[in-house]
Amino acid sequence: MNNQIENEIKKFENQIRRRYLLPEAIVLDCKPIGYPFHVLNVDLTYLANRQLHLAEEFVMKCINHELNKHKEIALFLGMDENLIEKVVSELLSKNLITREDVLKLTELGLNSLEQQTVLAPMSETKTFYIDALNGKLSEKFYLNPFDSKNNNNSALNKIVKKPRKGHIEDIVEYYENIEKLLQNYNNSNRIELIQVNKIEKVYTQWHELLLVLYQRNSEDKEIEYEIFSRGNIQVEYRTTIEQLYAEGKKILDPIFQEIEQDKLSNDNLVERPILSPINNENIKTVEKLSAKIQSLDDPDFFIDSKNKSIKEERKKLKQELDQIKAQSKISEIIHTYEHRDYLFNTFKEAKQRIMIVSPWIKGYAVDQEFLGILEATLNRKIQVYMFYGIKGSSQQNDLKTIKKLEELSTQYKNFRFEKVKNTHRKILVCDNKFGIVTSFNFLSFRADPNLTYRDELGVIIRDSATIEDLFNSGINLTQDEI
Repeated sequence: MNNQIENEIKKFENQIRRRYLLPEAIVLDCKPIGYPFHVLNVDLTYLANRQLHLAEEFVMKCINHELNKHKEIALFLGMDENLIEKVVSELLSKNLITREDVLKLTELGLNSLEQQTVLAPMSETKTFYIDALNGKLSEKFYLNPFDSKNNNNSALNKIVKKPRKGHIEDIVEYYENIEKLLQNYNNSNRIELIQVNKIEKVYTQWHELLLVLYQRNSEDKEIEYEIFSRGNIQVEYRTTIEQLYAEGKKILDPIFQEIEQDKLSNDNLVERPILSPINNENIKTVEKLSAKIQSLDDPDFFIDSKNKSIKEERKKLKQELDQIKAQSKISEIIHTYEHRDYLFNTFKEAKQRIMIVSPWIKGYAVDQEFLGILEATLNRKIQVYMFYGIKGSSQQNDLKTIKKLEELSTQYKNFRFEKVKNTHRKILVCDNKFGIVTSFNFLSFRADPNLTYRDELGVIIRDSATIEDLFNSGINLTQDEI
């Protein structure tokens, strides 16, 4: 069984590598999730084997009743004369009518019109599926059923309201699609839906997909996801989920949280320290002491601490925190969604210099908002240093975005934009005010949950000497190229 799972993971990796040109992509985990569909058993009546379009039939009936000119037919049917001309041209090409002095039906046309008028309606029950996330109607499915009762936390919530049994008004908007799908059921030339008689049965069923988490390479700590079913990447499902996220409906978040608790350790998501005083133990200690100090301001704490001096406890913790901050140079801890705010505030508030180092560049991070703020900063004569580049990253970068940055570096002498040989660093320096060392990719991620799932952690340094060391470490990356 383990060998089977390993083989499946290898298949997932190979598909991700080919699709996104990521030769070193690594699958971390895969989890079954339930995708909801409303199943409809509908009784309906339709005509099959209709060889003629409705407009063709009406025009041929007019000709058969000696309305032989375009204007006469258009006037009788209340249709545009140009449209009648198009229908007539189509009938002529099919040899259903002739154009001599007047329009006449051919023998083939007479037979087709007779066949059209003797069709008997058919009534039967058909099964259709409504995608409960995007509302798309389909006539069949191949996915495995998902047990939503025993896996409630992994079943996606329904977005589209389920039609009610016996209420055909709930599916009126689907009539046109039902008629098209009936065409697939039958090998006839044409189907005409006469009416939907009733909804005999309706229920919701979850179908199994696989949520696959992966990294671009072994050094990259970003975790991204893809949707698989039947062994293949399912772009349509991924697109639907991303559109829902854009609308604020974060349907995968509960599943991501469950995976984070069960499978992923935040310890592994912190960037390897650039400066020796920064390490994971110091980060944990600062967070722990900060949380304790904040808890002293909680009114409930006073109930549990009747026999303790709040002031003494706070003073003791504050001294301990100041000591570890002084030793580690760590001033504050920041998490995923705070990074981009710090980046943009740096652009707005810097007085002298800014440095950004990040391995990759992507257009959805360095977007129009980013470029606009950057150019405004350059117009304020702020010196901006922006370095990127990691081994094997050429196919992972957005070349159009890089070209825009290169054009800005040509236009502004105070913008130094360079590709370095190989760095996995992510740093941000603002004057001598602060520096950030983090796992967050400033130039390839904008902390948008509908694009990817990840947890990022960074530290802020306010010690002036350490900030200068951080800045110089970035400059040294370019000197290594010489």
